[in-house]
Amino acid sequence: MYDVIVVGGGVAGLFLAANLPDRKVLILDHAKSVGKKLLITGGGRANITNDLSAKEMLAHFPTKAMRNFLAPSLLSLTPSDLMNWFENRGVELIVRADGHVFPSSLDARTIRNALLSHIHADIRTACTVAAIINEEESFTIHSSEGSFVTRSVCLATGGMSYPSTGSDGSGYALAKALGHTIVPPKPALTPIVTCEQTAHLSGISLSNVSITHRQFTATGDLLFTRDGLSGPVILNLSRAVSKGDPVTIAVLDSSLLEENLLSFPQKRVSTIIRTLGVPASLAREICERSHLEPDRNAGTLRKEERKLLCKTAGALTYKVNTTKGFKQAMATSGGVELSEVNRKTMESRLTPGLFFCGEVLDYDGESGGFNIQAACSTAYLAARTIGKRKNKKSIA
Repeated sequence: MYDVIVVGGGVAGLFLAANLPDRKVLILDHAKSVGKKLLITGGGRANITNDLSAKEMLAHFPTKAMRNFLAPSLLSLTPSDLMNWFENRGVELIVRADGHVFPSSLDARTIRNALLSHIHADIRTACTVAAIINEEESFTIHSSEGSFVTRSVCLATGGMSYPSTGSDGSGYALAKALGHTIVPPKPALTPIVTCEQTAHLSGISLSNVSITHRQFTATGDLLFTRDGLSGPVILNLSRAVSKGDPVTIAVLDSSLLEENLLSFPQKRVSTIIRTLGVPASLAREICERSHLEPDRNAGTLRKEERKLLCKTAGALTYKVNTTKGFKQAMATSGGVELSEVNRKTMESRLTPGLFFCGEVLDYDGESGGFNIQAACSTAYLAARTIGKRKNKKSIA
C-alpha cells in the first residue's frame, strides 16, 4: 500500500512528491515522460515564479475567489521560499528586471532534473488511470499498469492547455466521478485571432502599451502575429474575450501626436508617427484606418482629419474572431470547483483523503511565473498535510 498516489507528473505532482521524502509515493502519468509541459514554459527556459511578495502575487489572479483560495498556499510557500527551495538544492537562479525568475542555465531541464533528483518515489509513465475507487480507509486505482492501493490520492493532472504534453483534461472526469463539480474549462493565456488582417504587421512588438477590453485596461508588451495579437498583455486578457469583442490598443498618446503634427507641418504624417517610435508598417496602418495618405504633409490636414488620426493612434481597435484555443494556451480557466476543496489543506471537502494541486483546480494567473508558483504552493500545502498524518496501517 502507498501513502499517496499522485496522478499527474507535471510540476505540481513532482513538487508534491519532492516534499514527501519519508512517505511511500507513486506517481502515475499517461505521458511518456514526466514534466513535459514544464519543459516548454517560459519559452523552454522555465519561468518558475516572480520576485514578488505573496500578497503582491495574489493580485495577478483575476477573481476574488481565486485570490482567497490561493492565499494560504502562497503564504505557506512564498515566491522567495520557492526560490530558496531550488537554490538550496543547487539550482542557481536569475531575476530579470521585470521580476521573472529563471534558472541561470535558461534551460527548463534544470528545474525538472532538480525535482527528479529529490524525489524518492516510484514513477510510472505511459500509464492511464481508468478509475479511482473510494474504499473505507483507502483508495484503489485501476490503471493500464494494473491496480494500486493507497491511503491518499492527489489529482495533479493539470488542465487542458498544450494537450500534446499530457494536459488533456482527463483529471476532470476522475474528479467528477469522486463527487466534484467541474467549472467548464476555457483556454487562458492564449493568442487572439482578429477579424482584421495582421499579416503585414507580423513581428511588430510594442513595449509597455495600454490595452482596453470592455472594462479591462492593462499595460504590457504586445506582439502582432500573422493572424492576430499576442504578447503578455494580450495573453492575460484572453480568458475574458468573446467573438466580436473589440480590443483597443493605445499605440501613441493622442495629445503627443497632435502636438507633433502641429509642430512639424512640413513633415509627412507617416514620418512623424515613425519618429514617435512606431514601425513604418504600423504607421501606414494608422494612416489608412484614418483614411489618409501616409505621404500627406501634416500641415495639409484639416482639423477633423488631424483629430481622427490622433484618435486612431490612441485607440487602434481590432475585433476578436477567436482565440488560438487550448493548443497554444499556457493555462486553463476552469476546473475543480474551489469551494469544494479546503484551501488550508488542499483536501477535498467531499471525499476525505483526496487532494488536489495545480492547474486541475479552477484558478488561472497571468503570465510571468504566477501559475507555476501556484502549482508549487498548492502542492506544498497538500504535501505538508499528507506528511503530518500518521499511518493507520503499516506500509506494505
